[in-house]
Amino acid sequence: MEAASSVGLMAGFFSYLSLFFLRPIACRVHLLDTPDHRKLHKGSVPLIGGLSAFIGVSVAWMIGMPLISGHGLFLICAALLVIVGAVDDARDLPAKFRLGVQVLLGAVLTFGSGTSLVTFGDLLGFGPIELGILGPLVTIAAVIGATNAFNMVDGIDGLAGSLSLVALGSLALLFSTSSGLVAELALAVGISCALVPYLMANLRIPPFRNRIFMGDAGSMFIGFAVVWLLVNATQPGEMAMRPVTALWIIAIPLMDMVAIMVRRARKGQSVMKPDRDHLHHIFMRAGFSDREALLMITIVAMLFASVGLLGEFFHLPEWLMFAAFVGLFALYDWSLSHVWRLLVVVRKKVSHQ
Repeated sequence: MEAASSVGLMAGFFSYLSLFFLRPIACRVHLLDTPDHRKLHKGSVPLIGGLSAFIGVSVAWMIGMPLISGHGLFLICAALLVIVGAVDDARDLPAKFRLGVQVLLGAVLTFGSGTSLVTFGDLLGFGPIELGILGPLVTIAAVIGATNAFNMVDGIDGLAGSLSLVALGSLALLFSTSSGLVAELALAVGISCALVPYLMANLRIPPFRNRIFMGDAGSMFIGFAVVWLLVNATQPGEMAMRPVTALWIIAIPLMDMVAIMVRRARKGQSVMKPDRDHLHHIFMRAGFSDREALLMITIVAMLFASVGLLGEFFHLPEWLMFAAFVGLFALYDWSLSHVWRLLVVVRKKVSHQ
């Protein structure tokens, strides 16, 4: 725990410092988010939140933790992903190129570290589902999925950062119960602390007065980091949790991504096509402010994560936790198409009180 605290404090400090020298660089290289038909903010906003978090974690890790491990390889792969994300933020790279980079880096991390998913656990109640030789391929797919899930949810101020803190905080709590996962605990705490300066600037909490955004570099880094920690947490050996618990920890980003892709496929559209049908967009269309939407979505994410943690701590059957999650997703998918009308009614009642 002492190592995690040390890494966390240093990560937060270096992340805070990096914001000041990254801002002028962002303006110089046009690493800025400008308004368009989908982005309704005012003025050009620097896309340096993710970069600052990565710099904070990397510097803290090199000072406080060893690099000769799977985590060292993780930081190298994450650095390459952040660079590609930053270039995409500045120049808009093709989606297929970004996907190819994610596949490549996922493969390098999976095969290079020797860590991959080997089981889904007893999801169906008939015994553990072993992945065998498919384990590395499933792991690469999981890396791509989580990376894009956090990228897609980055739509209003503070949302990607807040959902990241929910997931990382849950993981840190689980890692703290195992003496063999010190490095994983340090990484989870380090990234969490590195995100705090970004979140304060993004939400313009004093002393920050000028807003910044996370950018694709940041959201992809967070997704990449969270799935790496989930893989390390859910496999036999020093097992911090069962695989089904991971679904609850990242429930909102995961369900939002899958539901959106399913709806796009039904319409015959590309599953990667940008739109304004995400959960936070629905709250906004219903008349809620971005802060109100942020607060409600974050609370729901915390409730879902709490269900997963309670199921883990009380050892509820994995098949029961999985069935509950599938039922929740079905309700979520239906709600995104219908419940916004109910939200309008709720919003009107709140306004009249």
